[in-house]
Amino acid sequence: MFKNINPIKSIIAILIVFIPLYPKFPLFNVPNTYVAVRLDDIIVALAVLTWFIYQVTNGFSFLKLKITKLFFLYFLAIFVSFVHAYPIYQTEPTNILLLHLFRRFEYMSLFFITLDAVKSISDFKFIYYFFLIATGLVTFYGYGQKYLHFPVVSTMNSEFSKGQLLQMNIWTRISSTFAGHYDLAAFLSVALIIILAIFLLSQNKFTKIVSLLVWLPSYYILTLTASRVSIFAFLGGVCLTLIFIKKYFWIIPVTGLVIFSIFNSGDLNQRLIATIPALKNQFKSSNNFAPAPTIIPTPTISTPKLTPIPGQIIKPTPTVVRHQPETYPPVDADVGVARSGEIRFNAEWPRAITAWRRNPLVGSGLGSITLATDNDYLRCLGESGLLGLITFSALIFYFFIKTIPLIFKKSKNTYDMISLICFGGLITTLANAVFIDVFEASKTAYLFWIMLGCYYQSLNLKNDSKK
Repeated sequence: MFKNINPIKSIIAILIVFIPLYPKFPLFNVPNTYVAVRLDDIIVALAVLTWFIYQVTNGFSFLKLKITKLFFLYFLAIFVSFVHAYPIYQTEPTNILLLHLFRRFEYMSLFFITLDAVKSISDFKFIYYFFLIATGLVTFYGYGQKYLHFPVVSTMNSEFSKGQLLQMNIWTRISSTFAGHYDLAAFLSVALIIILAIFLLSQNKFTKIVSLLVWLPSYYILTLTASRVSIFAFLGGVCLTLIFIKKYFWIIPVTGLVIFSIFNSGDLNQRLIATIPALKNQFKSSNNFAPAPTIIPTPTISTPKLTPIPGQIIKPTPTVVRHQPETYPPVDADVGVARSGEIRFNAEWPRAITAWRRNPLVGSGLGSITLATDNDYLRCLGESGLLGLITFSALIFYFFIKTIPLIFKKSKNTYDMISLICFGGLITTLANAVFIDVFEASKTAYLFWIMLGCYYQSLNLKNDSKK
């Protein structure tokens, strides 16, 4: 009865639901940083162990794949960066460098686990339904935060990261089960493209109805995040995807919906209007990325005031902060946008460039330029140098080389369509990475490598007779 059950497929299905839904409660803290080891680290470690045993019984089949060599080159580049950073520059304590090195292995391991989980069209369908469930529940929790005062678990600063259950005020942007609204927006911008494409291509009425029922409320949650980057990444990605799958007509209503949303979302509208003058001011005052003091944004979530008691150890036990309607007005959009630009242009990006200049070839080590850069390409360059950026880019470029011929292919099968949908998701992720650390934020990073695993399989599997 259970002879044909693939345990790896079940593991990936569980991870697709668990990773986006489980809040970032810390299990125990890591010294020298407020990053903590969490339950998702344990779950993924168990998944990797199970997969490793599965590979032992299958003669380590993943080693025979051509793309594995590209992963090894990238792993070698970041390992060399670590070896060089610790004894020579000593840019960070050893545990910080190791933490970020192991986290990167952890994220990318899900790519290979996905390869053993997805072997046919039925496996893709199986994974997609669990993805729908996860997206629907993330959306439901977002509405709960907006209208029912569901708690927020954030890692936006050291106090939040202790696992406190916070309550939104009326000015706070939705983060749902993610650790911040930018992470949620990056996830939804990709998820919405995948769900819309499946809705348009599927011949199954049940799949179409459920996909639409998840897509519509999820899109509204994306607008509530008021993430300018993600809303435009979504618009660009979805238009390209619709072109790839030859659903040209749908570009008009989707574009119209986005434009309508921009004009009818007060927060998003104000932030977009404030963006252009803020950018002009930032480029004038940045002095070619001259280093400036780090500016820490003031959080808009109400937090408790903690008074340390000498000798007392504060445990990461969640603390409920009751909702109290705020009476003060929101931060002016011009001020908020300007502050966001100052953080990136005058602090985070110059810091990454400075780190790269220390050693252009191998960088200054993963995790050496603090927890945020808000540009994953500069972060990769600063932490792992040209070797890290080139080898990581080679991984991404592989998918471009394999997919571009499919765009011009006259007769496309089911696997081709899956590849093109994932290609749209990849482009959207790369666009988000210009202003959001999507490859380091755990929830978005895990799900990205699962998507890329599905993408790789769709490029390499032959279509079956049940398409």
